[in-house]
Parts: sequence; C-alpha cells; structure tokens
Amino acid sequence: MARTLTARRRLLAVMGGGFLGAMARYLLSLLVQSHLGKAWPYDILLINITGALVLAFVTTLADATFLIGPTRRLFINVGFLGAYTTFSSLALGSILLFAGGNWFPALLYLFLSLLGGILAVLVGDWLGQWVVGWGRRKPPYVAIEEQKAAKMSGEESLPAAQDAN
Repeated sequence: MARTLTARRRLLAVMGGGFLGAMARYLLSLLVQSHLGKAWPYDILLINITGALVLAFVTTLADATFLIGPTRRLFINVGFLGAYTTFSSLALGSILLFAGGNWFPALLYLFLSLLGGILAVLVGDWLGQWVVGWGRRKPPYVAIEEQKAAKMSGEESLPAAQDAN
C-alpha cells in the first residue's frame, strides 16, 4: 500500500535539498569564476545546463523505477535543483552583458543557455532510459546459471531450425 508523505517530511526534504543545492551552486560558481573569470557568465551557464541534465535524468528514473521515491524526488528535483539552478541568474547575466554593450556575448549566452539546456534534458532523459534498461537486464552470471539449470532439468529449448523438423 502506498503511503503519503507527511507535510513535515516533504518540507524537510525540500529544505535539505535546497541547502545543499545552494551550497553546491555557490562553490561551483567560485571555482568556475576563479579559473575563467567574471567577464562572461560561464558559471551560470554550466550550472543551468548540468541542472537541466540532472533534472531530466532523475525525473526519468523516478517515473520508471522504484529507485527514486517521492521523498528523494522532492529532495533532488525541488530542493537541490531548485536552489542549484535559477532563471533569475540567467536573466541577470544576460542583462549585465547587454548593459555593458556586449550584445553578441549576451545573445550567445542566451542561445547557448537555451540550446544547452534543451540538449542537456535530452541527454539526461536518454541516460535515465539507459539506466532503467540496464537495471532490468539480468546479469550475465544469472543468465548462465538459468541456462545450466535448464540443461540439468532437460528443459533446454531446441534451436529454431530443429523445431521445424
């Protein structure tokens, strides 16, 4: 029987994920800016694209399997990724570039953000589908053991060419 999550559990999942997502965003932003500078919003671009990829991946896994339940989904998708990625940062980065007269870099940033985000969602969904498919396959040792058991019990199936005779 499926049980519903208490309001307290939902709130704690979102708060915990939000705290960790905000910290990850801050630390990754510092790291990227220390290596690439602040002249162009490389950090926000990277954060938003990786966030889109993870969001699609987690959503695909949550929809297809029991691996990611409702609490984990709230923690990751709403809490962590909600704090990790934000549209307001994308808008601010664009406005700062436009305000500085950097029209081409601003348009390039918007284009890469949108295209990169869409491609990241597609890749994240594909990865999620791959993991789900991989998880449903039997490990090779299980398939071999099943074949051995079938041989020992005499239930071995004949190849298709022999079935016709």
